[in-house]
Amino acid sequence: MARIVLVGLDKIASGQIIAALEASAHVVQRKSENLLLRELAEIDMIFAGGTADQYIPLLKRVHNMRPTLPFVVVTRIPETREWLDALEAGATDYCSAPFETHHIEWLMESALTPRQNVAAA
Repeated sequence: MARIVLVGLDKIASGQIIAALEASAHVVQRKSENLLLRELAEIDMIFAGGTADQYIPLLKRVHNMRPTLPFVVVTRIPETREWLDALEAGATDYCSAPFETHHIEWLMESALTPRQNVAAA
């Protein structure tokens, strides 16, 4: 069970994510835009939405406090520039809506499973 916060997502996207995550017994909390930095110690993952002007400042604050906290950007803007900006700012992943339940489940598993570094021979 993971503790997940949704920040700045529209009702449709947050509803789809909540349904997918609660079905897997995760605890999900929805926030408008104000995520208190003290709350970061109590959560396992963030899904954030909105425009780059909204999620990138939050992403940078979160990354400064907890650089390994998974942060997935969820947006309806499928443009490559948006995707690259989010990843360059430190996002763990980028998800363009519409999406399906198994996509959210994959994002969770991918972000919360420690990755093993394999040295190239």
